[in-house]
Amino acid sequence: MYGEVMIPAPEIRNRLLRAFSEPQADLLAEVLIESHAELVTRADFHELTSVVKDLATAQERTAIRVEQLAAAEERTAVKVEQLAAAEERTAVKVEQLAAAEERTAVKVEELAEAQGRTEGRLEELADAQRRTEGKVEELAEAQRRTEGKVAELAGAQRRTEGAVEELAEVQAGMLGSQQEMQRAIADLAKQVGGLSNAVGANLEDFACDIVPEILEKHWRLTVVSAGPEEVTASDGVHREFDVVVRGTIEGRPVVVLCEIKATVSPTEVAKFLRVVGKVREAHPDEDIRPLFFGYKAARAARDLIVQTGAAMIFTRGVMIPAA
Repeated sequence: MYGEVMIPAPEIRNRLLRAFSEPQADLLAEVLIESHAELVTRADFHELTSVVKDLATAQERTAIRVEQLAAAEERTAVKVEQLAAAEERTAVKVEQLAAAEERTAVKVEELAEAQGRTEGRLEELADAQRRTEGKVEELAEAQRRTEGKVAELAGAQRRTEGAVEELAEVQAGMLGSQQEMQRAIADLAKQVGGLSNAVGANLEDFACDIVPEILEKHWRLTVVSAGPEEVTASDGVHREFDVVVRGTIEGRPVVVLCEIKATVSPTEVAKFLRVVGKVREAHPDEDIRPLFFGYKAARAARDLIVQTGAAMIFTRGVMIPAA
């Protein structure tokens, strides 16, 4: 068996190239030739060839496995890209949620501030209510004092009448004392007039204080001024009003013309409303409103005030239409 002729080296190489790469085929051919030089038998060669075929088969399986691993790696890369995209979308969503949370926090803060302003406004209204109640109490007290003054005035009137009668009797008996009687009557008239003027002046001053506060409460009027004032009417006459309150309601200018009387009668209501009508004719673009202020008013006067849409403030309450 040792003398058999070996297959030529090129043939061996060509056969090896069927299963191996060129460097591998060259290396195996070289090994085979060297092995034959050491008297390798055909059986050994066949055994070696079988080993080479096994190696080739293993190499093919390895190549297939590498391809499978490459495909799995490619699928893994795609999955990673998908996960990265999902992560990016999640990050965007988280950012949107964070922005929404920030906007919500700002809104809650704004609501808290609005609530604080509302509570402050309620406290201001409560203070205004307390001040109004105090003014009403003062008005009631002033009413009581005025009633006392009126009683004094009535007593003075009765005394005056008695004095006049006495003076008439004296005049009948003493013609020379006529001038003295006239002076006495004049002095008495001054005293009565002074008392009446004092009552009226006190009532006007009191109206200047309390009317703006009550209108602020009922009409939410922002007062600019309050006091006696002359206003031009349509007949060109400058009408003098006891109190004129000027201000705004929700930014709109408003003028309130006030008539101050201790006791308001229907005749005075009708007369004052005619005057207000003439002022409105002279100022058609202005919001002019009539208001009566006093200690009391006859039922007929109150009915007329309500029917004409005017307002009234007196000791027993207020009659004020909606703004």
